[in-house]
Amino acid sequence: MIKIKVLFTIGNLDIGGAEKLIINQVKNIDRERFEPHLCTLFSTGQNNYSDLLSRSLNTPYHEFYFKGPWDVVNWIKVFLLLRREKFDIFCCHLFESNFIIRVANLFTGAKPVFIFEHNIYWQKQWWKILADRFLVRKTAKIFVDSHAILNFTSEQEKIDKNKFAILPYPIELTDQKNFDRARIKKDLGLPPNSFVIGSVARFVQQKGQIYLIKAAAKILNEIDRQDIYFLLVGYGKMEAELRDLVDELKINSKVIISSAKDIKNILPVLDIFVISSLWEGQPIAMLEAMAAGCPVVATKVGGVPEAITEGKNGLLAEPKDSDSLASKITRLVEDNKLRDSIAKEGVVTAQEYGMPVYIKKLEKYFIDEFKSKNK
Repeated sequence: MIKIKVLFTIGNLDIGGAEKLIINQVKNIDRERFEPHLCTLFSTGQNNYSDLLSRSLNTPYHEFYFKGPWDVVNWIKVFLLLRREKFDIFCCHLFESNFIIRVANLFTGAKPVFIFEHNIYWQKQWWKILADRFLVRKTAKIFVDSHAILNFTSEQEKIDKNKFAILPYPIELTDQKNFDRARIKKDLGLPPNSFVIGSVARFVQQKGQIYLIKAAAKILNEIDRQDIYFLLVGYGKMEAELRDLVDELKINSKVIISSAKDIKNILPVLDIFVISSLWEGQPIAMLEAMAAGCPVVATKVGGVPEAITEGKNGLLAEPKDSDSLASKITRLVEDNKLRDSIAKEGVVTAQEYGMPVYIKKLEKYFIDEFKSKNK
């Protein structure tokens, strides 16, 4: 059997949903049918998945260090890689990767390219929209994880909806019993018997942690319980601003802001998981929390309502509304029966987003396209 040679490409391996997804794609694809390669185009920051990469992948890895999209030296290096390796399929994540590989591919064989749109990009630059509109003619499929992203991107870039395919984000189901909860709490500075309401996300405007912190202040002021703590885990340019807000609201003793860690090492100690985003595609972290049996409160944005049914497998709050967020979190804190039922339904929902099902769908797209081009 001829193996299909696939180049998976992304900007870098900084901690994030798209970065985690590409590692899982490379890790789980059928090695008897495919020969995967991984490529990053820009330098990786301090918070990254490099350890996960070295632990779990036995894959050729090609690193480039573009200083920007017009870095001529690295463009030449990419051309040479594509010409030398003769890949059959390209699978690209995020705009820079989508753009660079699709342009280079025009001059090195024009093989099928699959790209991923991971989010709703309200402020996408005009030249990027034009580039996507032009390059879509040489794109096999644009994968999105929700109808929300499909409809928005199709309208923004004037691309036919038939060019898109919905491929919901996959999750790896893990056994939460293997974690030492007491040790995790101790390492995070949480008391042993604390009731923990948490979030794992980049500290950027999109993730809306400002509203979560304001909701935390409201909850701590109104609920007469000394065991409630809030945990915000992540990294990003807004960290200092978030810490200042915690100081200003005088809730330092109850709100812990911690550096980025793998969500799997945080979920075991959370009693409620919160997505406070202002806009989203379909958050992987939300699905991972559901899979771990952690009840979810999430803002009603993007693809979130496509996965969560209000009151059944989660609660939905209004975006940019700390009062709405506080109300939904409080409801779960005070209603043990509802919290348990939502947790159980969340586990059932998460099964639909398991990695094996996802990989089989992705492989079929690759195989069908390869066969159609090699009849």
